[in-house]
Amino acid sequence: MKMKIKMKYLVLGSIALTAMSFFASCDKMDPNSPGVEYMPDMYRSPSFETNSLTTVGKNHDTICCNRLPVPGTIARGFMPYTLTNDSTGYGLAGRTLHNPLPNTPEITEQGKIIYGKFCVHCHGIAGMGDGKVGLKLPGPPPAYSGAALKDLPEGKMFHTITYGKGLMGSHASQLSQEDRWKVIRYVQTLQGKKDAPAEASNNADAKPAVKNAKKGKVK
Repeated sequence: MKMKIKMKYLVLGSIALTAMSFFASCDKMDPNSPGVEYMPDMYRSPSFETNSLTTVGKNHDTICCNRLPVPGTIARGFMPYTLTNDSTGYGLAGRTLHNPLPNTPEITEQGKIIYGKFCVHCHGIAGMGDGKVGLKLPGPPPAYSGAALKDLPEGKMFHTITYGKGLMGSHASQLSQEDRWKVIRYVQTLQGKKDAPAEASNNADAKPAVKNAKKGKVK
């Protein structure tokens, strides 16, 4: 009987020593480890690091993790802006693109908010080109109500916001297509165009713009 008890304690002692050795070895590998991991896959991600090489596929091909989308892929909610970034595209935009958003106080007010976030720094509160940043440029932006911009078509404004022009950079990554049209509504009030037409254009060339304005950003 005493022998059985001794053997029992020996077995329990061996198990305890084994467990202590295991936890001690884990602790040596990682000083910050408590020795026990609960569902490690929840915080130890199996994903690959950016720019790292990995072996995938049936043929175990080694590729870079930065995989490109299929050529011609268009992200959901995005539509390409088809007019070219040159004088031809700029002129075509002025003749064919028209604001799909109605000229309402609500749209204009939303445009004013956007203008205050993205435009006022250079163009100034009243669109006189006297913003704090604009005054530090080699040549400040012309006033919206001045001869250079007073009669600027809204299509050319959209093209400029999309691609940038002169010292003004592209704002396509900051403003969705709908937001660009909204801010144009407000800029038209700074141009002095209080009675801009309220209805959206039915021009065939402007249809993509109407569709895109509802969907979101344009690259």
